[in-house]
Amino acid sequence: MILKTNENELIAYGTIWSGDGQYFVSVLSRLEKEYDDITIRLHTYGGSVFDGNLIYNACNKSDKVDKIVVDGISASMGSIIILSHKKTEMVENGYVMIHAPSSGSYGNAKDHESSAKLLKMVEKNFIVKLMARTGKSKSEVEKWMDGSDYWFDAEECLALGLISKIIPARVDTVLPVVDPSNMEKEEVYNMYASLLTADFSVPKKPKINPKTNMKQPLITALALVGVTAQSSDTAVIEAVQKHIQKLQEERDKAVNALKAQTETQIKTVLDQHITAGSFEEKDRETYEKIGRTSGIEALQTVLGIPTSKSTAPDISGMIKNDKSDDSVRANWTFDDWQKKDKKGLEAMAEKDPAKFNRLFNAKYKKD
Repeated sequence: MILKTNENELIAYGTIWSGDGQYFVSVLSRLEKEYDDITIRLHTYGGSVFDGNLIYNACNKSDKVDKIVVDGISASMGSIIILSHKKTEMVENGYVMIHAPSSGSYGNAKDHESSAKLLKMVEKNFIVKLMARTGKSKSEVEKWMDGSDYWFDAEECLALGLISKIIPARVDTVLPVVDPSNMEKEEVYNMYASLLTADFSVPKKPKINPKTNMKQPLITALALVGVTAQSSDTAVIEAVQKHIQKLQEERDKAVNALKAQTETQIKTVLDQHITAGSFEEKDRETYEKIGRTSGIEALQTVLGIPTSKSTAPDISGMIKNDKSDDSVRANWTFDDWQKKDKKGLEAMAEKDPAKFNRLFNAKYKKD
């Protein structure tokens, strides 16, 4: 989703992808610190339900959002987002599209059943919100969830209570007056893509002196190399592009390294369990998929701790070393014991006094 700001306006155009919800919240939070009358300008064909819910919740709980304005289309998840604020305006040539949520799933029967259950819960939530906004009965709203796309123009939206006001279009168009329900989804969306050409870059009240050289702050912020404030705009742009490319390369390198490390960890875990007989080689691919999609911890949880038959430790080397050590000590003199094993000499005096006396007498030549 493309997010831009213009003073107290937050322009949100395009498909709602995974991660856009957090992005929207961060941008809105920044505007809330400066303005008490924020306008959300919306043009979207929908997208991720969960990210859309984040956007809905952010607008719904904010006391700084003054209104939502639909600049073109508010379809699918977009039709739910406009319900987050009582003051919602739409251009006279705009449209709203409502339909049941959809998704794809893979896996076994339980996986599909779980996905179906989730879709039903999301659909139930949509129905509750639409009933509360339109005043329609549950059976009437459920008809919009029968698998078809239901399009509503500005006047229909106003009559249903989906919006609170119809406003003139901000951009002149040469679009023919057509019924969107007879068109392909992408065709309807692309028909209104011209709204993206609207120029929101010129501030209503310039706060920055146009003569101010903004190159140096950019160079300093990004630590650009090879350019100065006196460099041409083209040179600075190229330096920024190189900087971005370098960051992307570093990111890709880190991602690849992480993937390689993960593959190594997966192989190590599976090799241990294969050796322990936890599973057969023919099932290895299944466990590899679990490791890649859910992580090493999940894989280890599934497989548990590898077990194998315990074997007695090999102490033959220890025994051999002890015998070898005794044979060497047999030739030690009294001086050798004092230098190499004084405690052993003291123990000998108690446990083997005859041997101790022989060594002692030999040392001091006593009979």
